[in-house]
Amino acid sequence: GVESVAACGYHSLFVKSDGSLWGFGYNEHGELGLGDKANRLTPTQIFTHGVKLVISGVYHTLFIKSDGSLWGMGDNRDGQLGNNLKSYYLEPIQINAGEVVSVAGGYYHSAFVKADGSLWSIGKNNYGQLGDGTTTDRSTPVQIESSGVVEVSAGTYQTFYRKADGSLWAVGYNGHGQLGDGTTTNRSTPVQIEASGVVSLADSSYSYVTRYGKSDGSAWAAGYNYFGQLGDGSNIDRNQSVQIAASGVRSVSSGLRFGYIRLNTGELKGFGNRSYGRLGDG
Repeated sequence: GVESVAACGYHSLFVKSDGSLWGFGYNEHGELGLGDKANRLTPTQIFTHGVKLVISGVYHTLFIKSDGSLWGMGDNRDGQLGNNLKSYYLEPIQINAGEVVSVAGGYYHSAFVKADGSLWSIGKNNYGQLGDGTTTDRSTPVQIESSGVVEVSAGTYQTFYRKADGSLWAVGYNGHGQLGDGTTTNRSTPVQIEASGVVSLADSSYSYVTRYGKSDGSAWAAGYNYFGQLGDGSNIDRNQSVQIAASGVRSVSSGLRFGYIRLNTGELKGFGNRSYGRLGDG
């Protein structure tokens, strides 16, 4: 069986139940971690065992091993893999030795949550997406929160995270209102979107949308909506969250110009740009 799946702009990865890690697709930056830059047309094994979770950025890959350590490979030109050598890593390197429980990859940045609830970020920071109050790139992780964080996700130049109290926070690029704070002002320190009730986040390193689920089964979204990808029946950007489902939502996901919600009934609903048949509705 497959336990974890990650897909982004050009490459895909998955973890099997035996802990093996597999990948295929674009590999020009070494994002498949196979020691070369050759693209793969079929799934290729990267690790034989010991991997728990995998996440993809646009040109880099992050994964957590069963001991909680965080690893990455691929593009590191902006320090998103946490090493001062700003280059490509064709094989995995260790980013953090402590226990990591959640990780996210943006376009050129990464973020992760440790077991103690602290939140850390690294890489490109041109829009303040690292959340340290600056726009300075970082090649070693900087701490954003000291405790209380349980989940992190990333957009193209944004970072979102959920705290144990159910609050939702956002930081970074806000040109389409995707931070959901009622403005289109970029933020280099986190702003609160929701005070309570948030239980799930969508992760997409290639979008300008925030999408999340609440404990009452409702789903909400904010940000770029030119293709109707927020799912509110319009194509108007939203700088405050709008409800896209009132109840029955099990999980949410986002991609480039489209999104999905999965219902408790097992039904999958998609909205947004239909080009290339990406909504799967014929």
